[in-house]
Amino acid sequence: MKRVYMKFTIILQFLFAAILSGQPIDSNEELVRRIKDLEQRMSNLEKVNDQTQINMTQLEKKADEAKTASQSNLIVPQSEEAKKSFMSKLRNELKSDEVKSQGAWTKKETWSKMRRNLTEFKVRKLLGNPIKIKGSLSPRIDRVYHYHGDLDADGIEETAFVNFFKGKSVSFESPF
Repeated sequence: MKRVYMKFTIILQFLFAAILSGQPIDSNEELVRRIKDLEQRMSNLEKVNDQTQINMTQLEKKADEAKTASQSNLIVPQSEEAKKSFMSKLRNELKSDEVKSQGAWTKKETWSKMRRNLTEFKVRKLLGNPIKIKGSLSPRIDRVYHYHGDLDADGIEETAFVNFFKGKSVSFESPF
């Protein structure tokens, strides 16, 4: 009701101003058209705002549901011993994931491609960079690439190595 009254008063003001100023009606028609365009844009914006409000309400409901679900279904156990065990397993899993991201040496199929007489460059390309590189006291081994980490999250570190003599692999041990 307010809106209709407001439109009516605006149109009357324009018509009254046109009559007093002696301007032709054509220019007032342009103003009326522009007012109608503005009213149309305003109603479109109000529709969009209404839809946004509905979406926000739905989103708030879903957020509340998720919050109550997460509070009622706690992942971390309540007893102290179970909590320690859970945290230990979680720590092992995180370490294992970190080790697995260190390179291709963590995959069994990569070690199946490993063989003797590969250059150090080819071994690095195949397995990735070693965690340690050490020299050896053995006269038939110059350098040793060491790979180690907990691959299966059992708390026990798996180890692997590749021995080199004169820049070529002479022996290796897979972690699998």
